[in-house]
Amino acid sequence: MDKRSFDLDVNLLEQLPPWYRKVLDYQEICQTEQAAFDALALEIVCVADNFFLQTMDSATVSGWESILHITPDPTMEDLAFRRFRILNRISSRPPFTMAFLAKKLDEIIGAGNWTVHMDYPHYTLYVESSAEDQLYAGELAVTIGAIKPAHIVYINTPLIDAAINLSEEIAGVETRWNYRLGSWALSSAPFRFKLNEEVVKMPQTPSIQSELLSGVAVFTSDDVASARINGSIIVSNMKKSVTENLLTITYDVLAFQTTEVTSVELLNAEGVPLTASAVYVPVGNDGILMKHTITVKEGN
Repeated sequence: MDKRSFDLDVNLLEQLPPWYRKVLDYQEICQTEQAAFDALALEIVCVADNFFLQTMDSATVSGWESILHITPDPTMEDLAFRRFRILNRISSRPPFTMAFLAKKLDEIIGAGNWTVHMDYPHYTLYVESSAEDQLYAGELAVTIGAIKPAHIVYINTPLIDAAINLSEEIAGVETRWNYRLGSWALSSAPFRFKLNEEVVKMPQTPSIQSELLSGVAVFTSDDVASARINGSIIVSNMKKSVTENLLTITYDVLAFQTTEVTSVELLNAEGVPLTASAVYVPVGNDGILMKHTITVKEGN
């Protein structure tokens, strides 16, 4: 029985007079009735659950989706997401401000998992979030489409974040020479050998300067020649920029190329993969702007 249900009666057989309890027929009748009472108790709990959007069952969720004109995709969307989507649609009420948008982004994507930029001269709103889990991207697009002014263009920017970690270790090695002038026999002993090695600087101690970090970022930028989408779509028209130790790469994936992005690779000029990421990004009619950030930093 569901842990949230309750018993309408502990034991029906115990409610009968003692002389009936030993009769097999009454035992079977009470056992059958007990199962019916358990089912009724569960239905009572379901009725109570269906008063709340967070605990509705699938039948009630389907009813709300019909009211809100939502077409679910059971192959991609679980019951928890469908409940969340209904709650999000119902709770989207004016006034619509940037603070309201930030609250919605926290609810849909998660606090700290997004950045938003408004390009006022070009009337464009950019929302950047991780490309690894874009299940909520469609709901985010519907939400922003409902609350933004009609002249503002919304662009979802899936982010693929990576890092190159550098570390330095310095060791001093004591050596001994096995020869004396005029007395060393060829191949009778090593010319010199190591006695012991002592680490004088651990990798955890910072030592790498910003010039090396930015130099590696520039080298990485020069090495990236194209992106490969879904294992077959090559995108070579990309923008690359290096700011100190941060490499940023952006490019467009258009609707005629694919309806969704499930894997992304960055390739060098020979077509050898440099990075590979499994993602999920739906591609709308206007395409999608993909963004990679590669941070070169000191660490293990």
